[in-house]
Amino acid sequence: MLRRPTRRAMVVVGSGLLLMMAGGTAQAGWLFVLAAGVFALVVTSFVFPHRLNQVRVSREVPRRVRVGDDTPVVLSITNEGRRTIPMLRIEDRLPAFPPVAVASASVPPTGAVFFEGMRPAYRRGDFDAGDVLVVSGAPFGLGRSRRSLRVEGRVTVVPRWVDLRSFPLLEPSSSPSDVLHQRARTGAGEEYHGVREYRPGDLKRSVHWRTSARAGKLVVREFEEHVLTRVAVIVGGSDTGEPPDSAFESIVSAAASIGLYALRTGHPIELFTCASEVERLSSPADRDLLDRLASVRAGAWDPMEAGTQALRAVHRRGTVVFCATCRGASMDDLRATIRAVQAAGVRVIVVVARSSTWGDGVSGQDDAAIDRLRTGRAIVRVLSHGEELETCLQGS
Repeated sequence: MLRRPTRRAMVVVGSGLLLMMAGGTAQAGWLFVLAAGVFALVVTSFVFPHRLNQVRVSREVPRRVRVGDDTPVVLSITNEGRRTIPMLRIEDRLPAFPPVAVASASVPPTGAVFFEGMRPAYRRGDFDAGDVLVVSGAPFGLGRSRRSLRVEGRVTVVPRWVDLRSFPLLEPSSSPSDVLHQRARTGAGEEYHGVREYRPGDLKRSVHWRTSARAGKLVVREFEEHVLTRVAVIVGGSDTGEPPDSAFESIVSAAASIGLYALRTGHPIELFTCASEVERLSSPADRDLLDRLASVRAGAWDPMEAGTQALRAVHRRGTVVFCATCRGASMDDLRATIRAVQAAGVRVIVVVARSSTWGDGVSGQDDAAIDRLRTGRAIVRVLSHGEELETCLQGS
């Protein structure tokens, strides 16, 4: 294992050379003795065994955490050899958390030391491993050995969300079914709707014999089937700012909040993520929705393609929610897509992050684009840096 000299080693060697020069000039033997002692320290540092190949590192981390939450992470350093391993420096670089370094005393043969600390999860994503750098400079810190280990520690960092009390997924209505986020259609439910003429394929048990006798033809009972309005959530856009406090992270959090609200009120969800291509991710449960949003990435996107796919998913009377930043696609293209989706009879909600408030310095352009979006019939919610997510989503 390659051992590298440290700056301290170079300073010590330079000091030894100065002592030798001074001893030669002054003809003082004791200076040569001091110089020999200095060089002995350097040589000892480079021959002292560090035994890093006998080190095994493991990591314990929760399987699922949320962006910004303090998370307990445990590192264990095990000596698999029969001799003591000297002092170590351990640098943990699991991408989900900020890098951290800890110092370990000597590890006895077949023994282990443990380090537990709280770290904030600051990067959204699905991570299965991270590098750990093991460094030893024993005994004097003049020669340093390094060994990089790939250590497993799977963790999914899901976006932050807020529990919305309300959100306009449906048009305002006094109908009880709309209050419950439901719409009724003719089908095979349990609530009686009426009768109609028999059609081939109808079940015989649905025939209303008394009415059929009066009418002189077969008539069947019809029932209402309550169908929950489908919601398509589209996430797209380029990022501005530094995650986790950035424009794209804000719309991912908005998508998570809206999606969880929709699921809580009984709406089936279709999630569309947009980068190099549009990907459809059906999310039947809260955890699935959050896990899939954990892997969403920023990038340029095509509003029309995303809107077309969402329209196929929700059919008529559904709701399409665009969660986008002001970067990554033309706002005029987004506006044209909104009109096309609305023309098909689908409700549209737009949640847009004003990217300029995260520091790219073109606020006037963003404001003008958002004002053009507001001129249509779509509901528009605007996210800005420093404002509460729930307040922005609830609107005025």
